[in-house]
Amino acid sequence: ILLIIFCICSDIQLGVAIVEAAAMFTFSNCTVLFVPIVMIILTCGYIVYWIACTIYVYSIGDITQYGGTPFASVEWETATHNLWYYQLVALVWIVAFLLAVEQFIIAATAVQWYFSSSSDQGGSGSICKSLWWAVRYHMGTLAFGSLIVTIVTLVRFIFEYMKKKVEEGGAANKCTKCLLACGSCCLKCIGEFILWITKNAYVQVAIRSVCFCSAARYSFRLILRNIGRFTMVNVFVGVFTVFGKLLVGLANAFICWFILNNWKEMKENIYSSLMPTIACFVIGYILTDILLSVYDLAAAAILQSFLIDEETGGVRGKNRPYCLEGFISNLMESAPGYEKYSS
Repeated sequence: ILLIIFCICSDIQLGVAIVEAAAMFTFSNCTVLFVPIVMIILTCGYIVYWIACTIYVYSIGDITQYGGTPFASVEWETATHNLWYYQLVALVWIVAFLLAVEQFIIAATAVQWYFSSSSDQGGSGSICKSLWWAVRYHMGTLAFGSLIVTIVTLVRFIFEYMKKKVEEGGAANKCTKCLLACGSCCLKCIGEFILWITKNAYVQVAIRSVCFCSAARYSFRLILRNIGRFTMVNVFVGVFTVFGKLLVGLANAFICWFILNNWKEMKENIYSSLMPTIACFVIGYILTDILLSVYDLAAAAILQSFLIDEETGGVRGKNRPYCLEGFISNLMESAPGYEKYSS
């Protein structure tokens, strides 16, 4: 184990530096924490609108009453069925598109911050500029990426629906159940991979301003060339986010329990403090998970920005966070044209 740690010591140091840089970015750009909250509000608003539209779609058709009972059903035509399928696809696609916009805004803001940072001053990232980039230059790219996520999600949904029908019909033997389970597992892995590759592709879109397919290819090759570094960063960020969510959730639960058991008026009016304490833990955990998703994506964007900066010899731009300066200064000094860029 010590030998392995010694061999990957540089990757561990880089992972710690990326985590530090992501924390610096989040601290210096606190407004970016409101991006997922705003997107959740927009998503909930759209879902409410979708439910209202779906109710109208459901009411299209002939009303058929069952005998003398007060119950009735709506007989749909083929066009109504197609409209319902359109509604379902639109729901998944637009929700995936809003998620793509959120990821791009956070990634673009982190990229701006990286390449505007220096040892003398901190970087700056503009959410408004990132939103303008998304709307003006990359709307089609984000729509295409979210379409791929939508197709994979609908395929998984259809497969799970058919799997459930086969199991309910009693026609599934042990071999069939095994095949269905393997298919479900494979589709889940494909879905997770698509979500992962689209997230990293949006970072490349923010850095290179290319189409989705090119960005996905660039990001995948970059990850393959630096698989150890990405692994270390993912490990450190994962540990940090898990402990952060648990710490905040437990702190909320403890505060709630302390207030309910030491505030006389509250203690007299409740039967047990267990359920409010659990509710506070769940709420704190979920809110922290939402906010730390910004930190996770910022770390991925900063890592890809650093690797591109490193592969170009550090001469594409002289600005970078001071905590990452030591990892690239040697490359800058040996790169052709360094004197020209530094003068």
